Amino acid sequence: MRNKLADLAGMGKPEMNYQQLIDVGLSEDFASFERRLVATADAMGFPIISGALMRGQLTASGVEGRSFGNTPEGHSEAYSDAAKAIRDPVLDRLLNHALPVVYDQGTYVAASAGELWEAQAPYGYKTGIGVKLHLPGDKTFVLGVDRDEALPSSGEGLTQLIGGLQLLASHAMVAADRLLTLKLTSREFPRLTKRELDVLSWTAQGKTAWEASVILGMSEKTVNFHLGNAMRKLEVTSKHQAVLKCVAAGVF
Repeated sequence: MRNKLADLAGMGKPEMNYQQLIDVGLSEDFASFERRLVATADAMGFPIISGALMRGQLTASGVEGRSFGNTPEGHSEAYSDAAKAIRDPVLDRLLNHALPVVYDQGTYVAASAGELWEAQAPYGYKTGIGVKLHLPGDKTFVLGVDRDEALPSSGEGLTQLIGGLQLLASHAMVAADRLLTLKLTSREFPRLTKRELDVLSWTAQGKTAWEASVILGMSEKTVNFHLGNAMRKLEVTSKHQAVLKCVAAGVF
């Protein structure tokens, strides 16, 4: 995992590693969350990162939610009209389709919105990638990275960048949901069985399902069964998100 993430950096940038992703997910406050996001995006080769945790649907009057990132000075004022956001082809694809979005000038021109790209390009929004994740409670998490330089032309290079952003988004989503909304109380936190907690605890220490099965004296299939049950109760889609949610709630 570490080597694959390191390969995403390129161009002499600092290497993005798995610890950076964990640190983003465990950010203790909003300031550290933004700072770690920016550092991780820079390690991927993108000087700009932005995102939002939203509830409901985007309309001309806006949307309930909070944004974050290192938006360049002046961009917010130049691009603050909600009507422009609705016409933005990148945001439209993100909110209405499940797949990641890769954009450049041609994306806007094809959507008859070339002037929107022209307005953003001077601030560094020339090409980039965006991903979307869903949370319970009609909440949507979007995360995007942008830069001046063209994206890799090879399929493998672009696939690695998209994969890196999706990994980052899955960890950032947990932190954003924790920091930007009300924290779970002990009564609201799902009741996990001892076996589910045991499995999650060893997962948090970096053990694979097979290693946890040896330690706990059960089959690997049983370990994955408990992991699956815990993920469903916690309403997450990966074991890493389950661990982060437990850590954030002080379970272990």
